[in-house]
Amino acid sequence: MEKADVLLTYAWVRSSYAALKSLTRLGLNVAVADTGKVGMGQWSRFSKFAGILSNPQVHPAQFITDINKLLVKTEAGFLLPGHDETEVLAKFRHQLPPAVILPIDEYEKIYHANDKSWTSAFAISHDIPTPATIKWRDFGELERGLAQLDGPFVIKLRRGNSAKGVFYAKTRGDVQAICTRLIERFELTPDRYPIIQERVWGEGWGVSCLYWQGERIASFTHKRLREKTATGGTSTLRQSLRHPELENYAHKLLDALSWHGLAMVEFKYDPVAKQGWFIEINPRLWGSIHLAIAAGVDFPALLYIAAMQGGDAARKMSHQQKEGIIARWYLGDLIIAASALKRFNLRKVVSLMQPGGADTLDDWDSRDPTAFLGEAAYYLMNAVRFRSMNPIREGMVG
Repeated sequence: MEKADVLLTYAWVRSSYAALKSLTRLGLNVAVADTGKVGMGQWSRFSKFAGILSNPQVHPAQFITDINKLLVKTEAGFLLPGHDETEVLAKFRHQLPPAVILPIDEYEKIYHANDKSWTSAFAISHDIPTPATIKWRDFGELERGLAQLDGPFVIKLRRGNSAKGVFYAKTRGDVQAICTRLIERFELTPDRYPIIQERVWGEGWGVSCLYWQGERIASFTHKRLREKTATGGTSTLRQSLRHPELENYAHKLLDALSWHGLAMVEFKYDPVAKQGWFIEINPRLWGSIHLAIAAGVDFPALLYIAAMQGGDAARKMSHQQKEGIIARWYLGDLIIAASALKRFNLRKVVSLMQPGGADTLDDWDSRDPTAFLGEAAYYLMNAVRFRSMNPIREGMVG
């Protein structure tokens, strides 16, 4: 086995695949790891080795043991988490080899950044516009809070991603019914009750940043043009565009947190009312990171340089984003097309299946076709096993 410079986890997904290619372009040998053998990184020609890990949410102690074994096996000195295992690694950082570089913030901040209720309150405390939110610990408080809002409503579990754990309700009665089901299903205590917000409408925007020891190194902004689910979530088409107002909000939030590492801050923006709202923070690699790289802001490479040479070195290599670059997640569009086919919307099916329509693709590289096959195989396995392209696995939400 060829030794590696970097160990990259959550290898199956396109965000980790983008990081894999970015770090490879720096001349680094990258090993990948995941809970299974099927996925983009596992099947990519760019990865030097693919290892197996336990589920970090379900078996965190064994996950850390597996990580340590792979670090010894690969001799990797840089560990880059690809998704929610970021929080687990932060919590158990003290159990990792001292010499291994883990370029993420401390556990407490990542834990809070993953908590939608905490981040909403933090945004409000820093005068960042946020949808009207109900604070409640019993159904009496919920009923009184709902009486102050017109609706419709959004119900969010305090943890979740890719639209998992997000529900919509038109009436106050619907809110109470959904909350009752969620409390029972996830055995939620009052301190973990879902967050209830008035639903806001508008375009989806993201402001992505690299901070190093509290100092902003790079920033990138994009607008979502199409999303995998109609109510919001993962984008399949997006464009690099500046938005100074939302950038100011995102930088103000991350500055206040004295952030360290990567993060993407999500917003809704109503262009008619010229009103933006903070939605959430993703304190990790994000799904649309390929667009940032294609538009000239190579976050994984800059993160590695910051860790190895310092923030000033990374800042000198950072570039302003190229405006108007469009990136597409092709398999994501095929998933939307499959849903449209069930509704016999053939025009939409044909439109979504056509290639092109973007400057770059998240998941197709002609030099590495097996990575796309690994991604497709992963989603097909989920469809067969869970009857869902986006299943909620144990530990993902709650």
